[in-house]
Amino acid sequence: MPRDERRLVLVLGPGRSGTSTMAGALAHSGFAVPDPIEAEESNPAGFFEPRWVNDFHLDLLERADVRPLDSDPDATEAVEPLLGDDEVRARLRTWLAAQLDQHDRVVVKDPRLVWFRRLWVGVAEELGEAPASVIMLRHPSEVSSSRSEFYQSRATTAVAGWVNVALMAERVTRGSARALVRYPDLTADWRTTLGRVRDALGLRLEPGPEDTPHPIDDFIDAGLRRREPGWNDAVDPARLHALAEAVFAALGETADDDNPGQSTRLDALAGEYAALHAEALDVVRHHVMRERRQARRARRRKAQEHWATRDPKAQPTAEQPRRRSS
Repeated sequence: MPRDERRLVLVLGPGRSGTSTMAGALAHSGFAVPDPIEAEESNPAGFFEPRWVNDFHLDLLERADVRPLDSDPDATEAVEPLLGDDEVRARLRTWLAAQLDQHDRVVVKDPRLVWFRRLWVGVAEELGEAPASVIMLRHPSEVSSSRSEFYQSRATTAVAGWVNVALMAERVTRGSARALVRYPDLTADWRTTLGRVRDALGLRLEPGPEDTPHPIDDFIDAGLRRREPGWNDAVDPARLHALAEAVFAALGETADDDNPGQSTRLDALAGEYAALHAEALDVVRHHVMRERRQARRARRRKAQEHWATRDPKAQPTAEQPRRRSS
């Protein structure tokens, strides 16, 4: 395949934001999803997520001790060393080169991808490709309730994680070929929405959204969107709700008019979230310190019990807990 005919599209967004629907729409329009994960109850239409990519990102996040929807705005610092790691880059280069050799158009979707987008872009550029990105936008209350149902996530943590990851997805794609897409737009009128993505990114879709009948007609079911946005009976802090609403609105404005002026507002919101996160840590500081002390004591007791059952003479002396002020 001539190099100028090949395309790589990265689908980003917090989990449960409609990334599978977008990747599936591209897969039904001529893009390849190598070795996709099988559908299951939480996503009956399919994940359209390469198994290798899923395992690759899970391994890296575990090494960095970062969650896919991590609420810590400083979590990127833990991931940073992996982005330039030669062994990590070589693993990705080997897999991606093989896929681009086999397929002229490839779509890669994984909710964890946002943490490693710079890694993917760097490796793709080494292979002569310039990836385009699609960011999916879904109201944080819908994402939170969906994650609570299928993944037993705590509502407050899910909303905070959505804010952090959604802002990061926008920030890491600035200045590149990208399209921000509202999930309700895709489910309500996929032809218009996918056509806009095609035109914004210069994609070749086969069949095109104007063609009828189209396999996407049977793939996208508006009835699968079982939730409506809203904070009814929610227990999350009001300030977090208000901030999530503001972030969602600002990202929606960027989807309608992606211009550099939007960055100032989004950066200000990121600053507000970082301040809220720091304040929350201060509020629970003593609780966290107490849990850490209890965990250390539990580990010491377990070690003492272990040695006592083997050789009482070899039992280590218990370390005296240090007293802390504050």
